[in-house]
Amino acid sequence: MLKIQKSICFKELDDFITYCEIVRKFSESTLYNYFRDLIMFFRYMKFIKGNYGMSHSLENISIEDIDTDFLETIDTDDIYRYFDYLTIYRKNSQRTCQRRFVAIKMFFRYAYLTAGVIERDPAEELEMSGNRKKTLKFMDEQDCITLLNSIDGKDSERDYCILVIFINCGIRFNEIVHLDNNDINSDGTVIIKGRKGILRTIHFNQACMDALDKYRKFNEEFFESRCSDHNAVFVGKNGKRLTGRWIEQIVRKRMNEAGFGDRILCPNRLRHTSAIIMYQQGVDTGVVKDIIGYKGLSATQVCIKKQNK
Repeated sequence: MLKIQKSICFKELDDFITYCEIVRKFSESTLYNYFRDLIMFFRYMKFIKGNYGMSHSLENISIEDIDTDFLETIDTDDIYRYFDYLTIYRKNSQRTCQRRFVAIKMFFRYAYLTAGVIERDPAEELEMSGNRKKTLKFMDEQDCITLLNSIDGKDSERDYCILVIFINCGIRFNEIVHLDNNDINSDGTVIIKGRKGILRTIHFNQACMDALDKYRKFNEEFFESRCSDHNAVFVGKNGKRLTGRWIEQIVRKRMNEAGFGDRILCPNRLRHTSAIIMYQQGVDTGVVKDIIGYKGLSATQVCIKKQNK
């Protein structure tokens, strides 16, 4: 029997392995391979970000103390550097690299979308190719206008409202999922349920309130007798609260229809776009941090720095 040593894992990795085992129902061999691949990856991340000498063995590096703050420091270039290490120094085959690639993609997708423990997915744009394409990471104001003006047809009131809130407020898509009608006051103040149960108050501007009002009028008529979750702001055709996956699909669908499909834009990009636009309009980074819900200024400044490159 293959032995997975969870005692050497940090919490988020332990949770991911459990998720793959219980929810995804992976086979024992697949679980073990993912475990080994991710242990090596995070040991390498600690190696390149720590004060280890070149002679230090990767296998002797402990990863038990890795936390969400450390995960936030990992970016796409770090992951590409890891694959350079695998191919140049460890002589891994393409097949082995592909397996390790999938494990890393799955872990960060889980941490970002399912567990919600990190602000961004550094593996989202990762490609198993020598051509590391430069993709548009943010939108400008004209892009946002183009996107909003393109929304029509089925569910347009709901989808328009979701995108207006993303662009103007920069809240996380999980925060939109858990948005309740009684969280929103008539004066535009809104209670947001953030990560780890942390509450914060933001303000919906007139564009958000107008879009919300139009959507609610449509919603009341369409779901007059079918809505099963009356307190949820955003619901699907069955009247139930939209899940994070549904909202992600809505955003991608509307972006693709507006002509942004090849730019690999997602809900988190809209969140960062909101931060950038606020900054460009003269809003102090500290205020942007409070609105967006970042733990510190560094994440906000990283967004601004990357956009200005």
